[in-house]
Amino acid sequence: MSLGNPTQAWPFGAALRSNIRHLREARRNGGCAVACDHGRTDGSRLPWNTGGLYGGWGGHAFHGTEPGCERAPVVFVHGNQRDACDWAPLAEFFLQRSYLGDELWAVSFRDGSPSHPEMAATLEDFLHRVCEHADADSVSVVAHSLGVTGVRWWLAEYDRYDMVDTFVGLAGANHGTVLTKWADEAGMRDGTYKMSPFLRADYDRIEGHPLARLNEDETPGDVEYYTIRGTEDPLFWGCPESPELEGATNLVLETDHDGVRTDRTAMERCYEWVAGEHPYDLRNQVGLPGPDTMTAREE
Repeated sequence: MSLGNPTQAWPFGAALRSNIRHLREARRNGGCAVACDHGRTDGSRLPWNTGGLYGGWGGHAFHGTEPGCERAPVVFVHGNQRDACDWAPLAEFFLQRSYLGDELWAVSFRDGSPSHPEMAATLEDFLHRVCEHADADSVSVVAHSLGVTGVRWWLAEYDRYDMVDTFVGLAGANHGTVLTKWADEAGMRDGTYKMSPFLRADYDRIEGHPLARLNEDETPGDVEYYTIRGTEDPLFWGCPESPELEGATNLVLETDHDGVRTDRTAMERCYEWVAGEHPYDLRNQVGLPGPDTMTAREE
């Protein structure tokens, strides 16, 4: 994994400054990019009592559909200083293609910048509750940014590979980043930068590092793994291939850090991988595709 070199452009350009600005705006809104009225631990949009441990949304009552579950539920997991609101557009994309409310869920971690153990503990409760409510044996998981390694840590620490059919990781720092390495070396290890020690790009040079242990087998279990990374993502300066996983289907899009979650091609691929069907099968979908100017390649 490349750690960068002096011939590359200096990373602190307009794209990274914009990313940091949006991160700070979300942090001022309690970790919500759309400044919604729901607190991070508001469980009113879930059909069980979260005990103030986390928030989120999901289920037929929230989505306004008939009850029931005809396929593995999909659980969406947000990234650093974000929350379940990030996933509203993708959930709508699924709803327009015959998914039921009990098949679509999103979690909000109590801390906008949770540690990996904190994410794992929350996911352990949340995903079991989803399975119980939907009467399902397994789920599919779509995660973005920090949530990607959070899900992978949960899978490994709790040995829950039998609970997940499909895992889609969007812009996850699976092999760390140069920027978090610099942040850790500068002593930035709290708040928004809590994950810096975990996501160092040089993790494989540090004895006993947790990311090294996690990457001993990058795609374990009987799980279908997929990743998407953007060519214009400033967070992966010097290590553009960090989001990819050995043994996964790795897709590259001409987009940025959030675009791998929000752009049309990204949503289409997420649906295709999770549902196992074309997103524009007229037997299932309501909306028609809009113009798409992005290009993609699979590796």
